Amino acid sequence: MDLVFLIVIGGMLGWLAAIIVRAESGAARLRNILIGIAGALGAGLVINPLIGSSLLYGQYNIDALLIALTGSVVLLLAVNLWRDRKLR
Repeated sequence: MDLVFLIVIGGMLGWLAAIIVRAESGAARLRNILIGIAGALGAGLVINPLIGSSLLYGQYNIDALLIALTGSVVLLLAVNLWRDRKLR
């Protein structure tokens, strides 16, 4: 159940990350949400346990959500930079 929560939160954070980086477009919304899920999962499962917080096991706190949001933003920026470079 906690992993499902992380996926749902990751989708919302991906949408929020797309707003932050201003990468919203009609065709890219699903891609941004999927990137947000991947970023939130990566940050939530790798970085959060290293600093002592977690989105798993019922430990929902603001620190863990901010780290997951940061992971979503960073991954979204990286994918957009890679995609823009590839299109040139």
